[in-house]
Amino acid sequence: MLLERGAKFSALVASNDDMAIGAMKALHERGVAVPEQVSVIGFDDIAIAPYTVPALSSVKIPVTEMIQEIIGRLIFMLDGGDFSPPKTFSGKLIRRDSLIAPSR
Repeated sequence: MLLERGAKFSALVASNDDMAIGAMKALHERGVAVPEQVSVIGFDDIAIAPYTVPALSSVKIPVTEMIQEIIGRLIFMLDGGDFSPPKTFSGKLIRRDSLIAPSR
């Protein structure tokens, strides 16, 4: 873990909310205060995120819209259509208690 190597950091970005929750637990067990010492953010905005202590900040990915887009593209291509340029989807930051601006 970063703490065991003596690494200094003010924020941790996990690849998903489950890992972020695990990181918050590990930080708590080592006496590191979230978010006062380290801000934590995850991805997916799972249902339990608002209920963790502190409540987990997360990036919500528009999965439903992405699935609808790919299904539409596949149907279009199966009907003989050409592959169209990729579409960009934006995530939305859901700010909760695990995220604060670093002190200066």
